Amino acid sequence: MAAVLKSTGFQDAVDYKVVSVTAVSTTGTQTNITNSSGTLYSVIIDSANSSVNVSVHIIDSKDTTNTQISFKGKTSAIKTFQLTTGYAFDELSFWVSANSGEDDTTSFAGNVDVTFVSEIQEPTRYAQ
Repeated sequence: MAAVLKSTGFQDAVDYKVVSVTAVSTTGTQTNITNSSGTLYSVIIDSANSSVNVSVHIIDSKDTTNTQISFKGKTSAIKTFQLTTGYAFDELSFWVSANSGEDDTTSFAGNVDVTFVSEIQEPTRYAQ
């Protein structure tokens, strides 16, 4: 019997979505970045191209416009944050600013890449 090799895309094999937003250089809000509800488990802040510390402000934009979680990135570094129990959301949104104070929108120098890993809820995915 000959072996059969099958391959599948990451998105077809697991219910996780990786969203990477690159070259963020303003404090504008990125809205509903996963296009579905789910649970956030990891945030990676790559501020290698920023000459100042930055903060990523995360919100569930279906519920509020106020900062619900804030993570601090270091100047010219990459930091990874794990949320072991996760952060449930309906519409995952975020913005980057220079400070971590609630709802801060202070401009920052350079640009930042932010990556999110979340489990997504797509009830129609397995419907037949």
